[in-house]
Amino acid sequence: MKKESLDRVKNLIPFILVIIIAILAGQALLRPGYFSMHDDVQVMRLYEMEKCFQDGQIPCRWIPDMGAGYGHPLFNYHPVFPYYLGMIFRLLSLSFVDIVKILFFLTFLLSGIFMYLLVKEFFGKWAGMVASAFYVLAPYHAVDVYVRGAMTESWAVVFFPLILWSIYKLIKTSKFSLFLASLFSLTFLFLSHNVMALLFTPIAFIWGIYWIFQTKKWRKVIPLGVVFVWAIGLAAFFVLPAFFEKSLVTLEQHTAGYYNFHQHFATVKQLFISRHWGFGPSKPGPDDDLSFQIGWLHWWVVIIAGGVFVYFFLRKKRKFLWTFAFFLALFGLAVFMAHAKSVFIWKALPLLSFVQFPWRFLAIAILASSFLAGGLFVFLKNRRRQMLLSLILVFLVAVLNWGYFHPEKYDFQMTDQTKLSGEEWRRQSMTTLNDYVPKGMKEYPRELAPEEPRVIEGEAKVSQFRKRSNFWRFTIETIGDQNPMVEVPIFDFPQWEVFADLDKIDYQVNPETGVIQVQVPLNKRTVTAWLRNTPLRKTANAISLFSFSLLILAIFWQERRER
Repeated sequence: MKKESLDRVKNLIPFILVIIIAILAGQALLRPGYFSMHDDVQVMRLYEMEKCFQDGQIPCRWIPDMGAGYGHPLFNYHPVFPYYLGMIFRLLSLSFVDIVKILFFLTFLLSGIFMYLLVKEFFGKWAGMVASAFYVLAPYHAVDVYVRGAMTESWAVVFFPLILWSIYKLIKTSKFSLFLASLFSLTFLFLSHNVMALLFTPIAFIWGIYWIFQTKKWRKVIPLGVVFVWAIGLAAFFVLPAFFEKSLVTLEQHTAGYYNFHQHFATVKQLFISRHWGFGPSKPGPDDDLSFQIGWLHWWVVIIAGGVFVYFFLRKKRKFLWTFAFFLALFGLAVFMAHAKSVFIWKALPLLSFVQFPWRFLAIAILASSFLAGGLFVFLKNRRRQMLLSLILVFLVAVLNWGYFHPEKYDFQMTDQTKLSGEEWRRQSMTTLNDYVPKGMKEYPRELAPEEPRVIEGEAKVSQFRKRSNFWRFTIETIGDQNPMVEVPIFDFPQWEVFADLDKIDYQVNPETGVIQVQVPLNKRTVTAWLRNTPLRKTANAISLFSFSLLILAIFWQERRER
């Protein structure tokens, strides 16, 4: 009995090391306080998401306090998964500051676990542990968390290996649980990051088709197709409005000027040679203060894996030949797309302009190189040799990259109260001013929105103004015999419905500033407004609800079938 227990512990060692590596990568997130990052509005986004939940605006689309306090439809376009997940931790009465750190920490932990699952399936536990270490400790992973603070992109990276693992297992077996794993992992990717979903979905589909051909299980084309279609259905409430309602706001500025992809290609030196590390932005030209390195050990193992592929090819060993070819090609494509030589592809595919930064393909490169690092174990059958090689590789990747896994600055005194008040509140609200503002507005506010509506025509007294996530109201008492015109410090967006008492009234929009103006009938009135769903949003919500209902029925049917 003791020997069996000891063997179990030994078998768990690689997985335990995966957990330890993730903890080491995220150790800076385990301290009190908060850290600096480029996208330093994560706390306020969580705060606004909670307001949506409190107001019953689910799915959340419009938030009242960002956009300089004029509100904007952030979650109609910005990926939502991490912020919905954050609400679960909010139920535990955790602070927003702590939730942000937990969410970032989970990206290290879960990406390590899922990469371990994927590579263990092909090359064993020790190989899975090495691949996990390479994935978690990749320099670009540190860039996403500790430099950019790219919450949604970090979560997309989490689901890459889980999607590949679950699709592979679904094709190899017929377990309903694997169908669910494929479905949920794809759905969460669609909800986590628009750009990464655009880049990775074709890769995942090709991976599935590849294994259908390898296993000759042609019937699996149907469940594979169902998984992708059903995942889009579950995520439709977000995916469809985010794509088809682009014309309602100024999204074109997200692909112009600083965000034009021509400005942000990485050089060969930045990708392969330079170990420069900085906390500044990506700049036009080669003088960036942001690291775009693949990681020395990462591209070294790719070269070795290329040698393994040649060996397999010459010896006509087909077992892992095309698997190596898949990830070698994926790595090469990702690196090529990050470099300026690929500009002709960027110009030929207009949707790629929404990627903004070609170096985002590094997320694909670290996935491929990490898998290939685990592939080096293909020749090792002896457990001791596997352990020795794994310890050497993990030690090297830790030594080379450990110094990157920390923020530039850390404020040990930062709390929700300080983050959501005073200058911090103003900065976070103003930072998002250029995101998703009304189409055609010409004058951007330089200060936060006024706290009260103002009368711009006639005479009236306005009082009791309040706004929630999808609602605002005020009381107005007219003075004189002219219908007053009131300018409300709320940006226009389809479809606000405005009422004077119980009567629906029309409103107009200031063409310069994009804010709502209401002409109110005489006498004392209560003016209220609700943000209604457009027909597209209603349809998208219905598709997601229908897809979710079908999923519940499928789960019950499967349980009954198994009984």
